[in-house]
Amino acid sequence: MFTDLVQQSLTGEITTELALKILNASALPENAIKLFQVASRIRDEQLGKTLWWSAGISGIFPCQLAPRCGYCTFYTDSFFPTEHILQAIKEIEELGLQQLHLSGGTNLQGYDREILDLVKSIRSVSNIALEVNLGPSLTMDTVKKLKSLGVSSITSSLEVSNEELFEKMKPGDSLEARKNLLEFCKKEEMPVRGMMLLGLGETNEDRIKHLFYLRKFKGLYHLRFSRFYPFSGTECRDLQRCSPWELARTVAVARLIMPNVQLGLAAGNESDDIPLWYLAGGGNQLLGVTASRKAPRISGQRVKRISDDLFIVDKRSLLEHYVNGMGRKVVHECPKY
Repeated sequence: MFTDLVQQSLTGEITTELALKILNASALPENAIKLFQVASRIRDEQLGKTLWWSAGISGIFPCQLAPRCGYCTFYTDSFFPTEHILQAIKEIEELGLQQLHLSGGTNLQGYDREILDLVKSIRSVSNIALEVNLGPSLTMDTVKKLKSLGVSSITSSLEVSNEELFEKMKPGDSLEARKNLLEFCKKEEMPVRGMMLLGLGETNEDRIKHLFYLRKFKGLYHLRFSRFYPFSGTECRDLQRCSPWELARTVAVARLIMPNVQLGLAAGNESDDIPLWYLAGGGNQLLGVTASRKAPRISGQRVKRISDDLFIVDKRSLLEHYVNGMGRKVVHECPKY
């Protein structure tokens, strides 16, 4: 019966009802194995078998949301100095990486001038492929200007699409503004990245509706999945950690719905989550290098100290070890979208 459901999704237009049936039934390991096999095959056929490296700099701008989101610890209260960002990019490029994410934080009043100034500064010294993620902090005019500056994509992470849950967990944020940013990108033909946060209390039906909402944006090239972690000191500290099984099954169903989209891992996941994610039909992009203002304390990483408050964190060796163990390889060349 489950095989018939999956086959039906491949031979005809997948519907929300069919996707929900598959997601629910995939809770059983014997069904999930069949689903993962199909999802992995689709990924290989549509995106290829070679993975590729990306880099990231997070917390570039302070988060201005008040109150804070109930689960978040990734915000900063200060600007990442531009000169440090430029130095980090120099180091990242010397390592061979060709793509960089700039992320955080959110300002509902707008970070238009700040991000345009930063990107212009970067473009004065580098042509690295740039992705920008500042929540719903950009106007349509800024989207247009960023595109003219060669920014390759803009992220609008709904995180959760259930309006009541969004309001409960993110009372200082705006789901409408995040959806508007997706529309801005659609009108300007700017490629977009999304992110789903799993484990906040959403239902399987919520997840499927979220996936089908995002699918209507033809410019969506990358959708990342975050696995909820109950950080101490947050309002959500007593909630259960999201299971990697939940994430893997959701990724696999997303692969049926979005065969050509990169399906990546976001915050809350760890290096050890990579094999199951990839088995479930995850995408081909791996975050290999990051710039940080604090020295990390995680094994499996090479850390280069640039100054007292700038560190280059390189975990490619560990991740390459994992990927090679699956018979795959990782390259620095990033595909064009």
